Amino acid sequence: MEKSLNRNIIWNALDIILFNRLSLILFYSFWFLVGILALRKSQNALSAVQYVKSNSDSVSLNSIESSSEFEKLIAVLDEKYPRPPAFFLLNQYALNMTDNFLCNTGTLEGAHERFVFVTLDEIARDSISRRWPNIRIFHWPTPSLYKPFSFAEGAYQTIYLLRSNLALALIKKGKSFWMMQQDTFWRKSIFDLNYEDDMSYDAIFDQLGDGDDSLRKEWVNGANWFIRANNATQFFFDRLSEKLAHWYTPDVGIMIHQCNTWDKPKCAYIPYNVTYSWEWMFSDQSNPPYLLQLDCETNGGTKLMQLGRYGFHFVNPDGTCNNDKIASAKSRMENGTVEVQMTKTLPSWGRLQFKLYWYITEYLLWIPILGEYMRPYLALAGFILMITI
Repeated sequence: MEKSLNRNIIWNALDIILFNRLSLILFYSFWFLVGILALRKSQNALSAVQYVKSNSDSVSLNSIESSSEFEKLIAVLDEKYPRPPAFFLLNQYALNMTDNFLCNTGTLEGAHERFVFVTLDEIARDSISRRWPNIRIFHWPTPSLYKPFSFAEGAYQTIYLLRSNLALALIKKGKSFWMMQQDTFWRKSIFDLNYEDDMSYDAIFDQLGDGDDSLRKEWVNGANWFIRANNATQFFFDRLSEKLAHWYTPDVGIMIHQCNTWDKPKCAYIPYNVTYSWEWMFSDQSNPPYLLQLDCETNGGTKLMQLGRYGFHFVNPDGTCNNDKIASAKSRMENGTVEVQMTKTLPSWGRLQFKLYWYITEYLLWIPILGEYMRPYLALAGFILMITI
């Protein structure tokens, strides 16, 4: 009896020692991994900022304003665009996504007439010209943006510096405009809502979050926005470009900060039943939006594959548009039957990461007093805080 009792005591002691040792191993391993990720992120941040600085001349405001191509663009806008144009940027690696998008929007009356595609290399220019001869092109060859790139990289930051400087150049010419992205399904045309005619705001942005109760409501998403040309929006983009050229931060983080801390320009937000992110598909799928964006992929090469899994791929193998698939996608959105079961559409690594970071963001914003104080500033640190990306 005594031997059995001693044996139990020894085993219990061993269990405690092993448990404590395992706990320590896990604890130190976790923080070692966090340290490695933090060092990796620091290196990525330094590389990204250096990349932007090294290539900023090719996307600068001065280079755009002094170019003959830009002068030709302004002349075309004066002559051919009675309503504000919508700009899209792409290099050759976004051609498949762009082709898919143009098939989708080609079914909507008058949509293509509003588009201007900013092509960053000759392959993109020639392909769009050949495949879609009626689409207007502003060719801006940019060697630093010729290769594929992903979220939070130097080239990613550079293309948004270009977008900001192009916006600034347009505003200085008195041109109001839309900026949009192709990783979006259009159920209806947003142009039908005539947001450009509402003079109660200077700029209107799509917004992050998963509905009107979201703590990320009125945080700029940055995929679809309209800007009215005036002195306030000129200063807004002047400061945006200056910060993008020197800071490792997402452009939407700066937009969120400026919209939430400045009196002018007056920022407004597109309702969720008009533009919504990928999060709509994982809601109850009520109130289908006009525009649904798949913005949860960190690698641009996987976006079209994800769209295909959800039933939003519309280009046939021979390159023609499949209008039946487009009609089916619209119907499934309207009926709330977009297929997202785990067995059919396994969550991508990009989406898993974004879900984690949005959860952390919502928690931080929920904290009484501190959350409200952080609200205008938290997104500025987005690139730094996303240590796994």
